[in-house]
Amino acid sequence: MVKVKTAILMLIFLAALIVFIAATPWGGMEKGSYSFEPREGVRAPESGIGEVGVEIFTIYLFPFEVLSLVLLAALIGAIYVARKELPR
Repeated sequence: MVKVKTAILMLIFLAALIVFIAATPWGGMEKGSYSFEPREGVRAPESGIGEVGVEIFTIYLFPFEVLSLVLLAALIGAIYVARKELPR
């Protein structure tokens, strides 16, 4: 019964992921539509963290999500391996 519930939960998660991927506008923005140039009189930022954030959540969104699923699977596997068996 647990395997059936897990399979249903995974199918729901997969369906939601497919819907979100299909609904994402993958090329609707022109290159450079985001600007991190400072306003007049404001000092320029010394790091490009804003540009990295924009690229992660626009250009590299799918690899980012795949990596998050791989890391989640590794975490669950590590918990499964490290758990102790209870005496019966």
